[in-house]
Amino acid sequence: MKESKPSKWTFIIVGGIIMWIISFTLIYYLLIPDVCYYHFNEMNSFMKLFYSAGGADNRHPSPNSSNAIFSFIIGGILGYVIYKKKTTANTVYN
Repeated sequence: MKESKPSKWTFIIVGGIIMWIISFTLIYYLLIPDVCYYHFNEMNSFMKLFYSAGGADNRHPSPNSSNAIFSFIIGGILGYVIYKKKTTANTVYN
């Protein structure tokens, strides 16, 4: 695959979006199997960093903006790594 800026940014953005979707679905359900648990129990510091449980959510944890930003950054990094692997796979080193 030939290197190009549009291709690189496509991999980064698609990787970020895919990771964001995985974070808001799969990882959410793995970390929080019972959302009603937090009605009467306090979240630990890790959960508070990535989830908020306010009155608007009826005290159910929901992903906050730091979760979205962190997920998109990690996905973008993974997308860039995949892009570099695909572009250097056809390069012959002498």
